[in-house]
Amino acid sequence: MFFWFREITGWLLLLGSLAVLWLALTTVMNPESPKIVEAAVILAAALGLMRTGLLLIRLSTAARLSAIQQSDTPADGH
Repeated sequence: MFFWFREITGWLLLLGSLAVLWLALTTVMNPESPKIVEAAVILAAALGLMRTGLLLIRLSTAARLSAIQQSDTPADGH
């Protein structure tokens, strides 16, 4: 059941990365003083969060499928 924790954490990281991407977009689109370099740094952090979230989601899905397959397999291997 630990894979549910990983999946929920992955989705939260993915949502957090979308919020950080929005922050980067508003930073670069500021009409008074667009900050390109600062937005690039924020974008790198957002992409790191997104990559980590997607990794956790993939990992939990693989763990869940593996647990289902192991529970369906007979004990003697035939």
